[in-house]
Amino acid sequence: MNIFYLVKSKIKNRISRFVNFEVQKTMEYLLPQLIQFQNSAKEERQSFYIHTNDPFGNASLYSQLKDRLSAIDVPVEEVEIDIQEFEHWLVSFSEINIHYRNMGDVHIEKCLEHYLAYRFLNINKDDLYIDIAASGSPWTDVLNNRGIKSFKLDLSYPAGIHGNSIGADAGNTKLPDGFATVLSAQCAYECFMGDADIRFVKEASRIIKGEGRYGIVPLYLETEYTVSTSPYCNQQDVIIESEAKRVWRDDEYNDPFSRYYSPEIFKSRIYSAIPDNMDGKVLYFKNLPNVMKHFEGQRIYCFFMFYCEKRSKPSK
Repeated sequence: MNIFYLVKSKIKNRISRFVNFEVQKTMEYLLPQLIQFQNSAKEERQSFYIHTNDPFGNASLYSQLKDRLSAIDVPVEEVEIDIQEFEHWLVSFSEINIHYRNMGDVHIEKCLEHYLAYRFLNINKDDLYIDIAASGSPWTDVLNNRGIKSFKLDLSYPAGIHGNSIGADAGNTKLPDGFATVLSAQCAYECFMGDADIRFVKEASRIIKGEGRYGIVPLYLETEYTVSTSPYCNQQDVIIESEAKRVWRDDEYNDPFSRYYSPEIFKSRIYSAIPDNMDGKVLYFKNLPNVMKHFEGQRIYCFFMFYCEKRSKPSK
């Protein structure tokens, strides 16, 4: 018994020392960041630049962003969301509806992102689909259950292909050329730090076969190019390019990195990086305010989706 208590005491002491060490390390970066955040001006905070908290009130702003895209020759297609069709989809894809039911005022937004990918990428049983940066999403299981061969890819998964899970960097998947026909990222692309956003549009061209396609939904566009970062995350691990304005997240989320393009930066950084064998365009959902009215009390901000399709032959 004495040996047991001695071992237990040693383990307890080691755990205590480890915890104290980790707490000390955390406080070394956390306390200065929190002080900086608390003393920051409104122009240094996300809420000053990002308009998704009141998308209905800022609908005209998103229309202006659409016009800015057109003015710099980024193809924009104005489309409408069929609200009745979406409601039927919510019933048909009840697993998604149930999964996001506890998301409060963004419940419908999260469902809508999956509906838009499904609808405008025309995901069907002839496809091999990959959910990019899937994390814990049930989306691929939902599609597989409907006879659509689907994989989920995320950097957090064990490396390689394991069942329908692919552990890989979305910008360097190591998958064979022409592996899939459709890719999509739902509320994930904005978290691609460093040059990962650029590498993805190049990698997508390689792993898509034939005349396949991919979608990014939402495509987060704002008036200025900003990167939001939480003061609770170690800023030594956050990469923010010099042309982006760093702002503190002042909402309930503690994500370390979230990117919002201006139309001009989107063109120079992403649209211009698309390989020659891809045709890209931005879908603008012009009746989104009507969708918001229909789903009263829901915060719906998916005004834009980036759609790319592979051509059989490059244009140049």
